[in-house]
Amino acid sequence: MKKLLLIGLIILSTLNCKAQIIPIEEYIDYRDNEIEIPDGAYIKDVNNLLDKFIGTWEGTYNNKTYKFYITEITKSYLEISEDKLLIRYKITDTDGNVIENTTALPSDNTLVIKGRYLDKSKYTYVFYYQGKNSDCGQNGDVFISVYGTNNTKMKLFLQVSGEIWSGADCPDTPIAQILPTEQMELIKQ
Repeated sequence: MKKLLLIGLIILSTLNCKAQIIPIEEYIDYRDNEIEIPDGAYIKDVNNLLDKFIGTWEGTYNNKTYKFYITEITKSYLEISEDKLLIRYKITDTDGNVIENTTALPSDNTLVIKGRYLDKSKYTYVFYYQGKNSDCGQNGDVFISVYGTNNTKMKLFLQVSGEIWSGADCPDTPIAQILPTEQMELIKQ
């Protein structure tokens, strides 16, 4: 009898411990409708929708060359796991001088652009960005959208939040943004 009870408890605990899988394309509904994600949930790219964004993308904007390196990670926080994209980047001027390079930084560095969500179209992904002068307004959301034959072209732009944190020693004029604030085109390498 004790063995049966023990087996029953093990089966019940196994069923209760099973994580709820939420497809990444459904997360936007939770976000838009302010539905709480249950503890133990995994927001997973079950349909490989993030694959089209992953890789090296290159383009030119305002006489600067941009290389964006997009990778996928699984991030866990507050008992919830989520497949997300990260962007590391290298920006050079026309002479090849490096303006900014985040390619060697670890994933948790604030200069690495962090994925937020895949929008309803499934072709646009939104990130949160903080630059070196984020306290003074160098921050916002980066939008990327893939298109073209086999999704080999991408549009990217920064929607500046411009939040200035109290106590920051900032200039009187708006801080320069290093990412494009107007749409630029990138080609998959």
